[in-house]
Amino acid sequence: MKNAKKILWPIVAALCAGVIFVSPAKALRVNFQALGDSDKVTFSFDSNALPKAVVSRTGATGLLISLPPGIWDTEPKPTNKTYPGKLVQSITSSEKGVVLETRTNAFGYIRLPVPGSSDFVVQVFRDPIGARWTPEKTTPKPASTFSSQSKVQPKSLPIPAVQTEPVAVPQDAVEPPAVIPDVEKKTTSTSESDRKPFFAVPYSVRSEVAPPPTGRGSKKMPVAASTSDIEKEKSVIPVDQPESVKPDVPREVVTGIYPASNALRFKAVKKTADDVQFAELARPVVESSAAVSGKGQVSGQVMASPPTVVNGAPPPAATPEETAQVVESLEAARKDAVASPDVSSVVSDQAQADGAAADGEQVAQSGTGEEPVPELSPEEQAKAHQEEIRDALYDAQSLMFNGALEAALPLYEDILKQADVPDDVREETLFAVADIKKQLYSGTLVDRFDEVGQAYIAAMNANLRSTRVPRALLNLGLLNLQVGNFPEARAYFKILQEKYPDDDNIPSISYYWGEFFYRKKEYKKAADQFQYLIQTYPEHQLVKPAAFYLADSLNRTGFLEQGFQIVDYIDKRWPNYYMENPEFLRLAGDVEMELKKWQAAKNHYFTAYNLNPDADGADVVLARIGDIYIRLGEKQSAKQIYEKVVTNYPDAEGGLIGKMRLAEEGIYDDPAMHEMVDVFDRPYNLNPQRVYKDIVTQHPDSPLAPIAQLKLAMWYAFNKKYPEALTAAQDLVENYPDNPLVAKARKLGDSVFVLAVPGMIDEERFGRVVRYWETYDFIGKDGSKVNDTTKIAIATSYWKIGQPDKALALIAPYLQKKQIPGASGEALGLAVNIHLDQLNWKDIADLVAMAKKNWTLDPAQQKQLEYARAMSLQNLGDARQAMPLWAELAKDASVSPAFRAYAMYYMAKDAMQRQDLRRVFVYAQEALALLLQTHGDPEKIKDTVLMSIYATERSGRYDEALKWAKEYDRYIKVDNPEWASTRFKLARIYRKAGAMEEWRHLLGDIIEKKPETLQAQLAKSALQTYELEQKASVYQGVQ
Repeated sequence: MKNAKKILWPIVAALCAGVIFVSPAKALRVNFQALGDSDKVTFSFDSNALPKAVVSRTGATGLLISLPPGIWDTEPKPTNKTYPGKLVQSITSSEKGVVLETRTNAFGYIRLPVPGSSDFVVQVFRDPIGARWTPEKTTPKPASTFSSQSKVQPKSLPIPAVQTEPVAVPQDAVEPPAVIPDVEKKTTSTSESDRKPFFAVPYSVRSEVAPPPTGRGSKKMPVAASTSDIEKEKSVIPVDQPESVKPDVPREVVTGIYPASNALRFKAVKKTADDVQFAELARPVVESSAAVSGKGQVSGQVMASPPTVVNGAPPPAATPEETAQVVESLEAARKDAVASPDVSSVVSDQAQADGAAADGEQVAQSGTGEEPVPELSPEEQAKAHQEEIRDALYDAQSLMFNGALEAALPLYEDILKQADVPDDVREETLFAVADIKKQLYSGTLVDRFDEVGQAYIAAMNANLRSTRVPRALLNLGLLNLQVGNFPEARAYFKILQEKYPDDDNIPSISYYWGEFFYRKKEYKKAADQFQYLIQTYPEHQLVKPAAFYLADSLNRTGFLEQGFQIVDYIDKRWPNYYMENPEFLRLAGDVEMELKKWQAAKNHYFTAYNLNPDADGADVVLARIGDIYIRLGEKQSAKQIYEKVVTNYPDAEGGLIGKMRLAEEGIYDDPAMHEMVDVFDRPYNLNPQRVYKDIVTQHPDSPLAPIAQLKLAMWYAFNKKYPEALTAAQDLVENYPDNPLVAKARKLGDSVFVLAVPGMIDEERFGRVVRYWETYDFIGKDGSKVNDTTKIAIATSYWKIGQPDKALALIAPYLQKKQIPGASGEALGLAVNIHLDQLNWKDIADLVAMAKKNWTLDPAQQKQLEYARAMSLQNLGDARQAMPLWAELAKDASVSPAFRAYAMYYMAKDAMQRQDLRRVFVYAQEALALLLQTHGDPEKIKDTVLMSIYATERSGRYDEALKWAKEYDRYIKVDNPEWASTRFKLARIYRKAGAMEEWRHLLGDIIEKKPETLQAQLAKSALQTYELEQKASVYQGVQ
């Protein structure tokens, strides 16, 4: 680029050279700018006058900006340069002007002037239809046949339908063709709105369209761009020709620059090919045709070709004289016709076609005088058959483009059944059938997969060189992807990428993969696909939705910073994107809220809510605004927002959030027990328990239900309602097993159990301890707070409820060779007691031997083991080795009274065996006292009393014997099996002591209460003997 710089040294240098320029040179400047899906090139001149420049396409990837001849004599050529554009590759200068090379042949272009300056802009945009461009062929000049044609009167002449009812045309109205400005003008304006294409740039600006040659010669003319210019153009109605002079030319013109049929959005109607034109052109092209149908109806082309291509060149045009005659005749007919209302607001395109056909028939009848229609030649019949096929195609297209897919499908299928279907029609029809089936069966693709897939394969095989093949490959890949055939989908996509690397469908592959993974909730894989699409094809039309999905996927996978970057990218590149996708506002707010960008998040949330307060999720958005106010410290504003959301959405998720926030007076979305203790200990206007229970019971499917369940468990734990707390925690584990809060519920339940066990043990509620331990599966698992003391308490509970085996299994880890400080000692004591209770003397001996050998024991534990070993030896029949151990325990006052009681008892038994009556009485008395003190074994208590009776009786101390006998009698009830024998022994002691009345009373009591026992018989015998002895003593006294 060359800039005039007003500095001193260039002027001095110019003076020295002898050349001084009066004004700066005209320098062409080229500025390049990449815009979305297009590239903009601005050409600027320093002069005030814009040189005449014409832009034309010269090749598949070339544009020529033609400049006036000799322009390079007055200004330097621009520098050849390569640009990093999506479409524009380079710019070079030539003798004719500037050549612009593109990277692809699928493009269109616009030349725009810059008002108020000497600049003009060439904007190149992506356009798949541009790939069909071919060099324009010169239309051959038709032979001069008008002289012969003028002598032939037409058989029929159709008049365009511009009225609701057919109007008869007078006989004198049938004249040679002429220009009809009014009729054509109305037809054009009527169909213009219905045929507007879906893309924004009119097709008419993509390339210049030259009208067909007239009778005066072939001359290219630029296409008119204004409505006034369109109205000035005239359409020509061709007349019939005799078969002898009719040129053999097709009906329509191949321009090579028409859009694909699947890319157009127009309303197809049943008209002749002469009445069909591109909706994009929206203007008539001066063109004539002399193709006559076999039914006596004129088929002429008055507009551009329809979407289906018909090969051939235009027929010769009418002469000016014939045109004038037609104008005069039709003007006369129009005066007699009844004016019709506006077609665009009253009748449909189909009604226009029907009206035109009716008028044509009337003209034909009046003009021929009911002459018979001549038979058609085979060539004409074949051509008529193809016209019928094309008419059927237009009907099917009309239904398809108006959404009547089910009605259009049979028509397309009927076309395929016809013979001699043109290749282009067959291809068009096969692809239409495939597209319709794919859309109709989108909800049942699994069942209809083969049918839809085969339809696309058939369409693709119809013409493997067709530009539609890439789209077919894409659809086949997408079909397989949707039904889960991943290898097949990958194969089709790979073929598309390898065979058509520059096709516009290539970026769609990454998008569809990403969308597939997104729907499967595999967000990381989805993010990889969307990111590749955005980085590789930043200007593609799918980049916008891909960016949204990428941001959402990053947000869901926890990559918040990266997600925010994408959100910011969307916000800046497409500022109004939220208007077409309101979900973007909520996503942006969520990401910014996670990153604590409170103000930005609040703005996005407020915009989302104000756009549509009734939208799905508006309640959550409003609740999030309240949360932001809490974070900003504006509690009063937050309270107002929460009250509003509770009022407007009481049962929605946002309303439940508001209730919880108002009850807790804060945000506790990640509750911990120490935090909730402070919350529960504050006075409230609302009862948190009631809110929690309402959410859990009335809205169990709400996302808030798990957290409400956890907080309810915490509430019960805080109020020491341990059973309810454990039940609430278990409900969370069972009802929401995949929720992240399950870990907290397990931890809470475990802690609650540990707190509850000591109280239950003190209350001797051993059964409840065991039930909780077995019922709640979160207790005692990994990371449990159930310590060793709690486990030993659980084992004790098992023992107390009569399950000693489970108790021993629970404490088995503590009874290994490796001593666990604290826990092993407690477990040893429990194990010894269990074995003693179960009389497992051998197990006791083994356990004591292991502990004494491997553990370090304190004195208390040593005494406990000595007691256990002595007990084991005693019960195993080795009393001799047990006696020293009993003696040591008995004399040590520090030993547990229970242990000393047993030691004294067994020492008394040993004295009994040795008949050491003094030691028997002493040991028995001590053992009795200790057993009574420790609530010992009742049998051993009775046994010590009996030993006392025995010692006193045998030593002649009957009074003491009577005292202990009466004491023993207190422990024996009448229903006791030993009662009779015990009473009999007591009676014997009374007799020895001389208390005969007591003796006789006890024996009589035995006879009365236990008459069937041996003691009762002995008592009777003793009483009888006593009476005989008394009588004998009286008799001796008499002598």
